[in-house]
Amino acid sequence: MAPSNTSSMAPNALRAPLPTLTPEFVAEHYPSQLRLVHVDLLHRHGERTPVSHRIPEISPKYWNICAKGNPLHQDFLKAVGCSTESAGGDGTDRSVQWQNHIFKNATRSGGTIFGVSSVAAQHPSDTSQPTKATCGFGQLTDTGRQSMAALGANMRELYVDALRFLPNTLQADSRSDTLYLRTTIYTRAFESLQHVLGGLYPEMPADSPKLRVHVRPSDRDNLFPDFGCKHMVKQFMKLNAQNIERNKAEFQQLHQDMLKIPSLRSYLDADHKSGKAQAAISVMDVVAPMRIHDMPLPQGINDELIGRLSRMASVEYLHSAWQSSAVARMQIGRLVHELAGNIVDAVQADRAPIAANQPQLGIYSSHDTTLAPLLAVFGHDADKSTHDAPPNFEWPPYASSMRIELFNDTVSPHPTVQPAWEQDPAHPSADPSKVPFDERVRPTNVPKSLYQWTSRRQDPGPTEQVNPRATRDYYVRVWYNDRVLLLPACRDPGAHHSKHGPSVCTLDGFFKQIARFAATEKETRVECLAS
Repeated sequence: MAPSNTSSMAPNALRAPLPTLTPEFVAEHYPSQLRLVHVDLLHRHGERTPVSHRIPEISPKYWNICAKGNPLHQDFLKAVGCSTESAGGDGTDRSVQWQNHIFKNATRSGGTIFGVSSVAAQHPSDTSQPTKATCGFGQLTDTGRQSMAALGANMRELYVDALRFLPNTLQADSRSDTLYLRTTIYTRAFESLQHVLGGLYPEMPADSPKLRVHVRPSDRDNLFPDFGCKHMVKQFMKLNAQNIERNKAEFQQLHQDMLKIPSLRSYLDADHKSGKAQAAISVMDVVAPMRIHDMPLPQGINDELIGRLSRMASVEYLHSAWQSSAVARMQIGRLVHELAGNIVDAVQADRAPIAANQPQLGIYSSHDTTLAPLLAVFGHDADKSTHDAPPNFEWPPYASSMRIELFNDTVSPHPTVQPAWEQDPAHPSADPSKVPFDERVRPTNVPKSLYQWTSRRQDPGPTEQVNPRATRDYYVRVWYNDRVLLLPACRDPGAHHSKHGPSVCTLDGFFKQIARFAATEKETRVECLAS
């Protein structure tokens, strides 16, 4: 069941909506018999500037909307050993002052999939000048910082104030593992995480424990697709071309409508002629930040056009993960495997007779290219012969978030029927990794020991006998922004909560949904090398 009330959001959903946490909302979605065990929060960074200076006829060369954030950014660079004080404070050398990655030697390339970023000269009509408020391209703006703090505050209102799931404050004697924090190498992701934490714990005592933030090298980071995966790129480009051709009429109409806007015409004529990169994502990367930061836009660039750009950009680059489980798996399967492991660890820790040091909340600060394929994973319907993204599927807004909640319920009746896949004959291979992806019922890192356990409703303690129903007291729910995602595998009568329906999956229902997508590092490497 989806929440009925949402917070206000920018036109065209450029900013992600947050749930309005009324007492009725909390009572409906978090009844007393559902005991929260673990949460993983994955979010896109907040509002940012365009990744490069494009379309100079409408976009300023100097985006002066980082007045509050720039001092914080400088403090951040000092903390990671990348101080740029020598550049001065007037914003005259943003190439030195601004740094896209956390560490100077950290780089990541998306190849040529999204086109080659070129830096345009300042247009004669552009009167912007560098100041202390000047942002770098791709930088988290002051508005973006506010959005991420609002996300953290919303999580505090829910998980601290309403549910008492997280401690009220993090003190020196608090569990040091209450939070697990991850970010990509991009500074906008790291700084977004800082502001989420600031909203979650706004008044940290002086004796608060130091929080460790985990950052992986870009070639080993599973929070975004690896465009060095040749087989993924090949299939990705093939499907994208097919999707563009399938939606040719709509793309042509969008192109014609944009050509009517004089300030866009020269850009489209130069960079987006037939055979070159598509225009939707490139134009959206400029006009969406301008719209959400209340910058003036030429006549004809309105919310309706931005909505069309968002939908067509998704056709260009995001639909392929819905259409091919292999593409989605190569893009985000390593992260799905990790998230499955988090659930397993949390269940095992919850069952342990002695309290185990297990994070209560994991926060993963990431990108649109993290959440988009995850939406495809959670939306995949294995019972359908063809797979497509939902109608009007749009690009994930800034500050979008996804929450995976694990519950324990020893009160409500269990589902009275077995899910369909439990009645299927077992695959002849005893090695889970030898089972084809499409035939798996749970990820390979779900151990047999998870099922060698007796329910708490009976005599406690492990048993040697494997019981496929041994996890039936555990449930999983997935949120995207302010709504619950209905996972297709959980429609099965034996795969969801008896009172809350398909919105609350049994643990095995959740595992079934993600099983074909969860891939180890080794499996991903093998699949990426396929011809």
